[in-house]
Amino acid sequence: MNDEYRSAEEIQAHLEQLKQDQAALERALKERQKEESKELAAEIKEMIIGRGHDVDEIANLISGGKAKRRRATSAKNNSSYTKYADPDNPENVYTRGRMPQWLTNKMAANGYDPKNAEHRQQFKEEHLTPLAA
Repeated sequence: MNDEYRSAEEIQAHLEQLKQDQAALERALKERQKEESKELAAEIKEMIIGRGHDVDEIANLISGGKAKRRRATSAKNNSSYTKYADPDNPENVYTRGRMPQWLTNKMAANGYDPKNAEHRQQFKEEHLTPLAA
């Protein structure tokens, strides 16, 4: 046994220090990988421009056209839902998903249960202004 460690507490303390060192090294590795990725992207961008090509066009070829398709599909899907505005404050807008606090509060103040689907639909129809999708 190594004379450096004389007690279980000393071994435990050393083990904890090694864990902290490992975590710090893992953080440093991730940061360095991120930096190297940025450097590589800059080099590739320079190469594309230097050869007279459009960066977005080449990026689309690299991704197999998936990046643009994904964005277009996402935008199209969200645009098909009706948006509802608060007539008292038109900056408050609700489309779908988790209800914002202003809507939950307004429903409760008018005697509606925000957890009840029928109440939500009725409240939207009677108390909110539908906007063009």
